Order: sequence, then structure tokens, then C-alpha cells
Amino acid sequence: MLDLNEIYLFVEVVRAGSFAGAARRLGMPSTTVSRRVQQLEDALKNRLILRTTRKLTLTAVGQAYYEQCAQNIEQLVLASQEAADTHPEPAGPVRVALTADFFEAFPISWITDFLAAYPGITLELVIDNADLDLTSSGVDVAFRPEFLLNENSTRRVIGTSRWRLVAAPNYLECRGIPKFPDELVRHACLLFSRHSGPVTWHLYGPDGHVQVEIRGRFLASTANLVRQAAIEGLGIALLPELLVNQDIEAGRLTAVLDEYRSDESKFCAVFPSHRHIRRVAAMFVEHIQNKLMAIRNE
Repeated sequence: MLDLNEIYLFVEVVRAGSFAGAARRLGMPSTTVSRRVQQLEDALKNRLILRTTRKLTLTAVGQAYYEQCAQNIEQLVLASQEAADTHPEPAGPVRVALTADFFEAFPISWITDFLAAYPGITLELVIDNADLDLTSSGVDVAFRPEFLLNENSTRRVIGTSRWRLVAAPNYLECRGIPKFPDELVRHACLLFSRHSGPVTWHLYGPDGHVQVEIRGRFLASTANLVRQAAIEGLGIALLPELLVNQDIEAGRLTAVLDEYRSDESKFCAVFPSHRHIRRVAAMFVEHIQNKLMAIRNE
């Protein structure tokens, strides 16, 4: 008789792309996962996976078997999760994906508070670059800025963050403090590498909407790298308030042209499409939303 646990492990190995990846996700030894999949192959009398040191490759039989099993396994897992959600005490694992920028702005005390309130819940954080497939990766919820999402995403806006102009005190001592937005063109400005060519900063202040075309000699792929460059005195940066508030309070950064602000960014909780939203995942999202609201209201 076939063992459903072995079929489940096979599906997880394919989704993870490796035995080691599936083992990490499931909290099991890699040797155990490999052995159980081997037992499934023995029971089926067919090789499902071609094992090499470089990559995992499915045989033709393995590919067909995966396609037939994956959806059914998903339905069984969801049925089990829905049954568990009826228990009065929330319990079970929550797998959360975060972009690197959101993680850097994410106080670990928020996690501490949540786990202390719900001792039956276990939490796994995964750092991704916003292109992770939520369904195949087993993620319950991802936190991402709205501008990185496509229009078909199942999302919920959980907060907003203003953007502030900041620079290190030593940079401002050396280069001077700009008094008006148009003076930014004479300063070193720090940019995101997703931009190509000139960048326009849209600022809103006492004189309304102002557009400033910015050029810079330093570009980085994440907001935190831009933040670190600003702290080191490389120039003026436009960054989410959530990311730089503590630096301003500590004196590592100084607000520049603070009467001007940029558009607000929306932070979203993104859920796998066509999947039941588990109660424990919804509770974690609500917890983070409340924390973001508290910061906004300070």
C-alpha cells in the first residue's frame, strides 16, 4: 500500500527543487527525505527522480506522477489546515516571505510579541526578492510593497509609509544643507538600481508638487543598501520613513527638506491565489498591521 506521507514528501522535494530544500522547509534530515522518496519509488517500481550532484531532474514518469499528485496533496493539506483552524487555540506553522527591505525595517520585537501571545504557533521567515511563487513554495503570506505586485495578486493593504529625504550629518557639513528642492541637482543623490537613466523625485510641500530630475553616482538594488550608503555620507537619499526613523532619532541620519514629502508607499500582505487563508496566517497579518498602524499614529 502506498504511503501518503511519502507522496507528500515527493511533492515537496519537487516544489523545493532539491532534497535539502524540502528537508529545511519540513524540518527533517535530508537523508530521511531521500530515503522516504526512494521507498516510494520502490513501491511504484519506477524511478521518479534522477539524482545528480548539481540538480534534481524528474523522469517522464516522475513528471506525470507529480502533476497528478500535487493538486490532490494540496487539497489534503488544505483540508487538514481548515480542520485545525476550528480548534479554539490557534496552533501550527506559519511560513512568511519578506523582501529584504521589509525585513530590515521589521523590528524583531514584533515577532517576540506574536510568539509570546500564541505559544502553539511556529513561525518561519523567508527572505525573497518578490518573485517567489507563493503556491509552490508553501508560503502562507508574503509582505511586499504594492509597486512590486501584479494586478492579479490576492492582496490586502496593511499599512503605508511616507518617504523622507535624509543624509548623514558629515555629508551635510561638507556639502551644505539644501534649502529648496531644486538645489538637490547640485548634490550627490543615492538611487535605486531598478531605475535607468535620470530619475525624477516627486516632492510635495509648501509650494505644492515639485519635480526634481536627479542623477547619482551610487545605485543599489535595495532600500537598505541605499540607507547604509547615506549613513556612510555618500549623499542624500529618499527612503521610507519606516526604514530611517530610528536612524534619525539616533543621529546617524538627518532629515533634509523635511517640509517636503514624497508619495506614500503601500505595504501589502499577499496570499497564494485560490488557497484557503489559514487562520494563523490571518492572525499574523493582523498583528503586523496593528504594529504598522501604531507607528503611523505616533
